[in-house]
Amino acid sequence: MPATTPADLPLLPHWTTQLAALRQRLRQVPRLLIVSDFDGTLAPLVDHPEHAALHPTVPRVLKKLAALHPRVWLCFLSGRELADLTARIGGGMTGVILGGNHGMELSGAGLDWTHPAGIAARPCLEELAGKLRQAVTDITGTVIEDKGVALTLHYRRVPAAKLTALHAAVEAIPLPAGILRHEGKKVIEFRPQLDWHKGQALRRIMQRLGMPSSTVVYLGDDLTDEDAFRVLKSTGITVHIGPPDAHTLARLHAHDPGDAVKFLKALTEILTTA
Repeated sequence: MPATTPADLPLLPHWTTQLAALRQRLRQVPRLLIVSDFDGTLAPLVDHPEHAALHPTVPRVLKKLAALHPRVWLCFLSGRELADLTARIGGGMTGVILGGNHGMELSGAGLDWTHPAGIAARPCLEELAGKLRQAVTDITGTVIEDKGVALTLHYRRVPAAKLTALHAAVEAIPLPAGILRHEGKKVIEFRPQLDWHKGQALRRIMQRLGMPSSTVVYLGDDLTDEDAFRVLKSTGITVHIGPPDAHTLARLHAHDPGDAVKFLKALTEILTTA
């Protein structure tokens, strides 16, 4: 059987085509958990991770949603380190849960927790970080981000002619026992080998709040968000940020972070007029 190509995939409906159904559904939900990725979802992708910032209209929308607590809980699940994510989301909002390092670090709603395997892997990650810096020292445009319980090599600024050399250099480094390499959007991540991802983190959060998947909205754009989409299956409201022909388990799509903000605005209007 031939492999599935993007042209063979069914087009995801844009969220605006489902507004009537969303309105009817949300008016019947007593509590709602809204979960979102950060980079590429609420913040446009940038060449250097330190330059990332929320889309300009996001903070106002988030404050309006946070004001609906305890009916609404907000959650942000990101590959960023928890401290970094916290600084970029900002404070002053109630009913907010933050998950850094793909949920290996959690904060809020009594969920203050770091995965023990991440803490135990710290010496191996420090050693690996040194080897990575040596391996890519002659390749311009690389950024190695030490996130405590994980490492991320960013290569969005690496010239196309250097990409083959970059991947060869990285793959030549022997991984320490218990550390796995993961590919993302212009990033290579190194994380402890464990059965933990955004989907597992989402389950933990839902269990803590006592909320079923039918009361969850999730927005994401990357491969790591597919684990969360898989948890919610057909019962949650899942929105992939990207083209409608993306290979994703989400059931709706928004074009880009600006469009994702419009989706959140629409949710706010539905919830405040219900």
